[in-house]
Amino acid sequence: MPLQQNQLDALEIVASGEFIPTLLKEDGVWRARWIPAFGPQNKWVDEIVRRSNITPLSEFADRDPHQTLHDAFLDALKCKSGNVNWLDDAECERFARDLNLWSRPAKVDPKSFSSYVFKFSVIPDSDGESSVELSYPSFDPYVLGRAIELFTPLGALEKKGVNRLFVVLSQGETEAFLRTGARALMAAGFIVEGAELSAGISAEGEIIAPEKLPARGPAAELRVKVRVAGEIVGAREIKFLLDQKSPFVFFRGRWIEVDRDILKNALKVLERSSAHLERMDAIRFAQGLGALHGMDIAKLRAHGWLRGVLDGMRKAAKIPSLKTPSRLAGFHGSLRGYQSRGVAWMKFLVENGFGALLADDMGLGKTIETIALLCTLGRESRPCLVVAPLSLLANWRREIESFAPDFKVYVHHGETRAAEVDFALKAAKADVVLTSYALLVKDYSAISGVNWLCVVIDEAQWIKNADTRAAKALKALRPPRRIALTGTPIENSAFDVWSIEEFLNPGFLPEKAEFSRRFAKFITADAHSIAAKQLKHALEPFILRRVKSDKSVAAELGEKREIREYCSLSKRDRAKYEAALEVWRSSEHSQGDIFALITALKLVCDGEGKFERLADLADSILSSGESALIFTQYVKVGAQLKTKLEKHFGSRVAFLHGALSAAEREKEIAFFKESGPKIFILSLRAGGFGLNLVKATHVIHFDRWWNPAVEAQATDRAHRIGQSRTVFVHLMITEGTLEERIDSILGKKLAVSGSLVENGEKFLREMNRREFERIVALDRNI
Repeated sequence: MPLQQNQLDALEIVASGEFIPTLLKEDGVWRARWIPAFGPQNKWVDEIVRRSNITPLSEFADRDPHQTLHDAFLDALKCKSGNVNWLDDAECERFARDLNLWSRPAKVDPKSFSSYVFKFSVIPDSDGESSVELSYPSFDPYVLGRAIELFTPLGALEKKGVNRLFVVLSQGETEAFLRTGARALMAAGFIVEGAELSAGISAEGEIIAPEKLPARGPAAELRVKVRVAGEIVGAREIKFLLDQKSPFVFFRGRWIEVDRDILKNALKVLERSSAHLERMDAIRFAQGLGALHGMDIAKLRAHGWLRGVLDGMRKAAKIPSLKTPSRLAGFHGSLRGYQSRGVAWMKFLVENGFGALLADDMGLGKTIETIALLCTLGRESRPCLVVAPLSLLANWRREIESFAPDFKVYVHHGETRAAEVDFALKAAKADVVLTSYALLVKDYSAISGVNWLCVVIDEAQWIKNADTRAAKALKALRPPRRIALTGTPIENSAFDVWSIEEFLNPGFLPEKAEFSRRFAKFITADAHSIAAKQLKHALEPFILRRVKSDKSVAAELGEKREIREYCSLSKRDRAKYEAALEVWRSSEHSQGDIFALITALKLVCDGEGKFERLADLADSILSSGESALIFTQYVKVGAQLKTKLEKHFGSRVAFLHGALSAAEREKEIAFFKESGPKIFILSLRAGGFGLNLVKATHVIHFDRWWNPAVEAQATDRAHRIGQSRTVFVHLMITEGTLEERIDSILGKKLAVSGSLVENGEKFLREMNRREFERIVALDRNI
């Protein structure tokens, strides 16, 4: 049978502890009852509380004699009837009256305190003293007693008219009231009027700018106003407030508490009520990042050219995609819709003199978008510089060859790289110069001597520390167009953003110390703080981040995307590769020798350069909160990868291979499936079938089996039923080696016949010596 409403109410009252004992005379009998502390009576409260107190000894306590009325009353609260076994009726009446007075404070609902208003006001007095007035609908000594407990000077309240109490406070008591008393009363539920605690002091203004950006001189004028407690004030009034020598001041008919240091800064702002701004300063102020004399100028109106630029920046991310890729002169290929929008966004910013940070998720094609952007800039007499980690230089060169084959590319790397004058000549003949962060620093004198059309930095987190030599070198280049790329989330690392923006848009963010005061310390404590939201809002026009889960992106990606990751041989591995070839060339050629050579060359390709690229790739995957499978056909390579990656990350990496027992195999699989992003190394034979590893969204083929069917079977450990996200398949290829040439052959075979190479490396048997030599030879131009 469902409970009635009054029963439900009683349960809530008892659960909240809002009940008290009382002594009542019912039908001529004194009974001990449990009643609600406040609100309407409810008989079920007594029923519920009494049942919980009854014990076998107390069940019939009303029948036992007692020495005192108090004992009789307490026993009655715990017996079935509630009858008080005491014959003196007059004593019971006195006890009931005393009990009522004793419980009176408990009957006052704290929620009702809000109807008691302390009005803090000033009484005209020659001594300038202040007063506190308490007005309330009816006199209640218990409420007043509670208020006096919170602020002792209220104990001196005197009557003034009907239902009004009045007390005069000294200067010290006034400050104590403002500092602690008012806060304590408000925390208890009272209302305090006429006393403003920690009154806000803020600055606002407008930026006056001509319709067109001036070619010379100041770009705009900043005019500032100051508000105290929400009201506009002038310098004279602030001086008056400062003359009162106290943080508690009488301001326009009420007492307020002010921060005197901020008040002093506000006076400095008003004494210099306007300031001339350069272009980037004007934009910084307009985006809410400006400050004068330690005061944030967060509320601004913009006019003239600045208004137009701000409107354009806010619309930039919504710029329609480029109509057709063929309209990009020199660009060969097609762009997905989101990529085309990214190119248009970058173009808008660089054409308006701003730097752009393209922070799309890894695998969405930031390199291709950037190459398309470079095509839109035109092939002027000045080259573009691309700075990237060494492991990515080969990728950049290959991508440019694929998507902008008319571009002349100079890769500034290696011991034979050009120096000083020769570098300038090489750069002058190139459309794009590629180099690493390390060489940017080492060869800075040569690189800084070129008048670059544009500078692009890939994996921009490499300069997240502004004090590194690479960060300082990039900042000093001062190119007219700047692009930064990163697939690593940086929004929660305030100083990382500051360093990258110092390269992209110098002077937009405040100086480092000011930036720390206003943003970094708050964002470090709470990534969702008001400061974090303010910074995000200010940077939104300059950062474009799309993630794979975005509906507009996911719809264009499909279920699986293949990416070729080109790597370079280190100097030592080049020597090993050449040595293996020489051994083969000097021996009698047999079929066995061919396969021994292929194995030797593939193991050399699995060397330092490929691991460096793998480590960078794994860093990006894990920092994005994703997981990856790494396949290799060699168990000893897998063991080496496990050792190196565990050292790189400082944590365990799972490794599955054929020598494991069934229990060990399950242990490795279970470890990978645990929460958190993980890397899982698998030998191709042991991990290429029978597993469901849909936690991974990246599959990395560290070396190639050269049988697409076998590789596809391994990829399907992640790309299978239950996988709801796009799987990115990374094929690692060492350029200039047999890996690159066989990859090209397989691509052509598949393109022509749509068939698969059934027997892996056995198709090499079909080649004559000249063909085979061409396949395995090392390209000396790379």
